[in-house]
Amino acid sequence: MSPRKFSSRTRALTYREHFARRWADFLHEEFASPEEAAALFGVDGTTAKKWWAGSHSPSGFVVGLAIVEFQDRAVAMLRGS
Repeated sequence: MSPRKFSSRTRALTYREHFARRWADFLHEEFASPEEAAALFGVDGTTAKKWWAGSHSPSGFVVGLAIVEFQDRAVAMLRGS
């Protein structure tokens, strides 16, 4: 793997971890519990608990739904502001 490809992969993985933390913070601000988030996003409770803990991040359709449902707050979360 070239140094450039390695650098891009490292940056993506670092962002992925950072995004999982941002997503957890967003959920904590918008929902009372992981179960409440699971109901809105149509995922099982285990998935929502992993998001809540910041150990996993959502798929694209969930991020899209968050933008539709929460508009500016979701966009601010994605931007990190």
